[in-house]
Amino acid sequence: MHIFVHNFHGALKLSWCVRRFASSAAEQKCPKITTHYTIVPREEDPRWKDVDMERFEDVADVVIVGGGPAGMAAAIRLKQLAEKDGKELKVCLVEKAAEVGGHILSGAVIDPIALNELLPDWKDLGAPLNTPVHEDKFAYLTKSKRIGIPILPGMPMNNHGNYVVRLGHVVKWLGEQAEAMGVEIYPGIPASEVLYHGDGSVKGIATGDVGIAKDGSPKKRTKEPG
Repeated sequence: MHIFVHNFHGALKLSWCVRRFASSAAEQKCPKITTHYTIVPREEDPRWKDVDMERFEDVADVVIVGGGPAGMAAAIRLKQLAEKDGKELKVCLVEKAAEVGGHILSGAVIDPIALNELLPDWKDLGAPLNTPVHEDKFAYLTKSKRIGIPILPGMPMNNHGNYVVRLGHVVKWLGEQAEAMGVEIYPGIPASEVLYHGDGSVKGIATGDVGIAKDGSPKKRTKEPG
């Protein structure tokens, strides 16, 4: 049902049907419009009475939420530093998309300076940076003319030395490099909340529950909560 609210001379006017609905709802107890566990705790939901709610736990030295360029770069750098110091470091990364790079759809023009520092041999490793920028043009358009404006060195529009890429492909490639270094990547696993110790320091994360129907009830083939 759609409820329309009209603003008339600064006052909110509800249509007659909305007022009728509101008054009838007040007279009779309406069902809750949400079944999210933060509103309706599953301990109080009879549909979850016989469902095993034991959570799976894993321990890692570092957990990174989000497998975008920053998350992947952080994971790679941490493994590089650990290897340099001769230490074992368990780095896990959770990503809500079904595959790494799946939610990064836009194209981009990137400066490879950061990639040169992170993975100096990125060309030999097959990084998908295949289209270098050869020319930049910037113009002011009128109704009848095109007025060219020079692009000076240092201006943001100067992309000499940069590459035109599909960022999702770059992130997928970064994920491959991270896994080769021993980073544990879990696609299709969204993080739902941050967990804290009693003193306020971060304890870890909880991942989103799966195996739940749209009405908040457990599906017949229930999977383990995150």
